[in-house]
Amino acid sequence: MNSSTTPLALRQDAGPGQPPAGGPGDEPPLAVDRLPDGTWQLTLRALEPVSVHRMPSDEVHIILAPAREEHEAEPADPPRPEPIRIDTAARTVYARDRQLELPRLEFDLLAHLVRHPRRTFTREQLMAAVWPSCQSSNRTVDVHIARVRRRLGPGPRDAITTVFGIGYKYQPTP
Repeated sequence: MNSSTTPLALRQDAGPGQPPAGGPGDEPPLAVDRLPDGTWQLTLRALEPVSVHRMPSDEVHIILAPAREEHEAEPADPPRPEPIRIDTAARTVYARDRQLELPRLEFDLLAHLVRHPRRTFTREQLMAAVWPSCQSSNRTVDVHIARVRRRLGPGPRDAITTVFGIGYKYQPTP
């Protein structure tokens, strides 16, 4: 910290305007520095932003939480196998450890979704990513998604979810 640093206390029992607690050499988890150009720098130590909101008045509201340490972490369930595995080099798809044969467009569509798990794609985005030179309607995506789901069979097909009014996403673990 430099001479223009303002240390801030982050304690559950600290109230507004109370000085930070701690012995000599203890650095607070949050500090605000005024830089030579007149701007402010916020330094976080062992804190993670939970949310950041820019307000209409040029204020920024940041909600912080202590960084989770490994020993604090909740015991994890054993990792579940991915419902769909894709080897793009060999152009193979595995669902429930059985290999599936997919036509080129269906493979490309599924591979695109699986490479970006939990991300929602509009039909237009999928059209542009999978078959950019095609001039078909966006319903083409719906038809190919239905075919992919049919080929995946019960269980793995549920990993391809519909986001109503928007498009589709790959949700590997329900």
